[in-house]
Amino acid sequence: MRRTTTILRALVMASLLGLYGCQAFESLQPLPPIPFEPSAKDISYVEDVKPVLDRTCIACHACYDAPCQLKLTAAEGVTRGASKDVVYTSARLLNASPTRLFIDAQTTAQWREKGFFAVTGDSADNPGRSIDNLNTSLISQMIALGREQPLAPHSRVPEDIQLGLQRENQCPKLSEFDRYANEKPLQGMPLAMTGLADKDYQVLQNWIWQGAVIDEPPWAPTADEQARIDRWETFLNQTSLKARLSARYLYEHLFLADLYFDDLDALTFYRIVRSSSPPGTPIDIIATTRPNDDPGVKFYYRLRRKAGTVVHKTHTVYALNHARLQRFKQLFLDTDWDVTQLPDYSSDNAANPFTTFAAIPARSRYQFLLDEAQYIVRTFIRGPVCRGQIATNVINDHFYVLFQDPEHDLSVTDADYLRNVSSDLAVSGEGWDILPIGVDEISHKLKRNEYIRLRGQAYRKYQPQGPALSSIWDGDGHNRDAMLTVFRHFDNTTVVQGFVGALPKTLWVMDYPLLERTYYSLVVNFNVFGGVAHQVATRMYFDLIRTGAENNFLHFMPPGVRTDMRKSWNRGTAIELKSALAYEVVNEDLPVQIGYRTDQPKAEFVDRVNEQLSAIARHDSLNRCAKPPCIQPGSDAAQQQADTAIETLTSKPASNAGMNFIRYMPDVLFLRVSTGKPENDLAYTLVRNKAHSNVGFMIDESDRRERGKDTLTAYPDLLGSYPNFMFVVPLSEIEAFASAMHAIQSDAQFLDLVKRYGIERTHPDIWAHFNWFVDYMQRTHPVQAGVYDLNRYKKLSELMSP
Repeated sequence: MRRTTTILRALVMASLLGLYGCQAFESLQPLPPIPFEPSAKDISYVEDVKPVLDRTCIACHACYDAPCQLKLTAAEGVTRGASKDVVYTSARLLNASPTRLFIDAQTTAQWREKGFFAVTGDSADNPGRSIDNLNTSLISQMIALGREQPLAPHSRVPEDIQLGLQRENQCPKLSEFDRYANEKPLQGMPLAMTGLADKDYQVLQNWIWQGAVIDEPPWAPTADEQARIDRWETFLNQTSLKARLSARYLYEHLFLADLYFDDLDALTFYRIVRSSSPPGTPIDIIATTRPNDDPGVKFYYRLRRKAGTVVHKTHTVYALNHARLQRFKQLFLDTDWDVTQLPDYSSDNAANPFTTFAAIPARSRYQFLLDEAQYIVRTFIRGPVCRGQIATNVINDHFYVLFQDPEHDLSVTDADYLRNVSSDLAVSGEGWDILPIGVDEISHKLKRNEYIRLRGQAYRKYQPQGPALSSIWDGDGHNRDAMLTVFRHFDNTTVVQGFVGALPKTLWVMDYPLLERTYYSLVVNFNVFGGVAHQVATRMYFDLIRTGAENNFLHFMPPGVRTDMRKSWNRGTAIELKSALAYEVVNEDLPVQIGYRTDQPKAEFVDRVNEQLSAIARHDSLNRCAKPPCIQPGSDAAQQQADTAIETLTSKPASNAGMNFIRYMPDVLFLRVSTGKPENDLAYTLVRNKAHSNVGFMIDESDRRERGKDTLTAYPDLLGSYPNFMFVVPLSEIEAFASAMHAIQSDAQFLDLVKRYGIERTHPDIWAHFNWFVDYMQRTHPVQAGVYDLNRYKKLSELMSP
């Protein structure tokens, strides 16, 4: 019998004596205490267990990167169990079979056939209270090991406990647990964290002991919800060829969205799926790998409720309402175009949306993307593609994004032009073979450069005086998505509205072809279960996208500075050679219709854009304060006090006097400024922007780091999905906190700061502090809120690494 279950069995039997009045074992002596006390009360999954999982477990066990694919956000994930197969891996040569919860299998038996094994005990044949339920439950074993071998409060996590994305997948089956416990006695659950509270531990163990019953009732929409579901399914399933092509375009752009009806009080999220069953009947999902794969049968577009607890890292919202429905009709059905034959689902069409949807006016397609530009960019960021250092090091840590105005985008205004260049706009392929990667990359570069050449010729003819500020989309005077900021946090990314942070190294200007190609490459055509060749090809193609967007921005700079500015972004012998061969720029001598008055055109351009788009521009006093103190408009006294202290931490590089603390900062730090009333506490995010000589290569990123140029951005809210650390600072000490940060010159000084304000992994109250941030988001931004991910939460030794 396994060591931990032997103790549990004996303890349960001893406890049962008092519970059921058994006299046969009165002489049984107490055993070493693992505090499990069988409860006479029925434990409810919905009322008792799910809150524990939501508050302490799904911070790690959610999404594709959940350890062992144990996804605890929904009851179906609990019963599905765990798998030894990993989703994210660079060692996979061939495509793997998808294992998407709710999609690729529907029953526990089907998941067992796919290699998933139970974690709550196999109690189906032995219902009710039974010690065998504990003996056969991996969850019971893991949390008991964590309770039996806890890490001491405030202690350092041992160095041999590997964390983060580099952790080797540890997925013991029940028969392998003894060996796991002997080899890794300090790696029970929660892993390398403060353990479960006594009450929570009792709840989970009693639920498993009682048979791990799922008492979640079937979900049914309200009458108002059903009416809106019916309305949208009717719209999406119209039978004319024009409506069917429009619906396909909408589906391929909304399949990843968490849709919700913003005119209802109930906040229920839905996903649009393809089903072989028509509206009014149960959904029978068609489980294709990609949304533009051939469904193989007649299908219908359906709205299916997104089950389970919302997690922030995959939560990409999109509102549905009457105005949205009318907008879609205006853009797609009421415009003057027609289609005589629907495109098929061939690989050629999957790779080139410009030919697939050529019949739909480009103006309608581009305006659809612009209407929710943050959503579109966020799908790049929160979709499966953007996970891992090699996946994200294709972009700089901090940059602004603008969009070309539709009236000044030739791909929108000139159908002949778009038709002539469409063949050069195909995105990276869907194949898995490792051999053609180099050939495929060369082909894409040649096509990209040919497209840039043709684009340059066309724009030189169209705008011989060059672009003007009017060439930048102004959000139609109201849409704040016209100005975005992207942050890279080493192995994940974030996008927010407005220009946030000090002047970045680069800017992007995206036109319709760039925006559509990026979406299809990183979202529609990306297969998270694909082999390494597919992953590498996607990353290489994104490199071409980045340089194209940067080149578009360069054409808003004076001709005489473009080359030197581009070189300043790409320094080093290897990148200079690559730039000469692959990053072709045309029209470097084309004039620009912006009368620059200073020798800092990039900064001047940002100022001019902020001025021209003042109706939607973001006031960023924390990071772009010309003369401190700068006060956020409308802020109260507490926020003014906190802002004044925090703004001293931003914008200046780490090499400056008093800024050495940046070297110790993680990529994303959540800061809570406590006021004495938790509901009035303030939330900030401190983001470290890491500088590089260039971002042109997948490997050896550390060799291109320029740590003295790193900066810190402060955000007066919560930003990002993966906090690396948390600080809690009383408002009365916020100035002392800022001063202590500026004074840091050594590891010892930084550790003193962490000891006073930091929430390390073994902090006794880490779960309370973590859930304050979750609750804060739920209270202040309920539609966008979700549980944050702690898989990247740092050990102290990792914080002190360069």
